[in-house]
Amino acid sequence: MFRTEDINHRLHDDPFKPFRIHLSDGDAIDVRFPGMVIVGRSTAILPKRFGTDEEGRPFAETWRTIALVHIVQLSDLNERRNGKRRRK
Repeated sequence: MFRTEDINHRLHDDPFKPFRIHLSDGDAIDVRFPGMVIVGRSTAILPKRFGTDEEGRPFAETWRTIALVHIVQLSDLNERRNGKRRRK
C-alpha cells in the first residue's frame, strides 16, 4: 500500500522526474508536473484531462479522486505501460 509520504517523495524529488501512477482498476495517470497532484492522508486528487484557457495556459477540465490503497505502482514516464523501458 502506498502512503502519503511515498507520493510526496516523488512529487518533491529534485530534480522532479515525471512519473505514472498505476491503479488497481488498470487505469494509469501520468504526472508531468509536481503541482498536478493534491495529496491527502488517504486520497489524492489527480487531473485526468487538460484544456487551455484563452492565453494558452493549462487547466484541469476533469479530475479524479483516488484512494491511496488503489495505487499499485509508480513508474517513470520513460517506461511503457507494461513496465518495459522504451528504446532510445
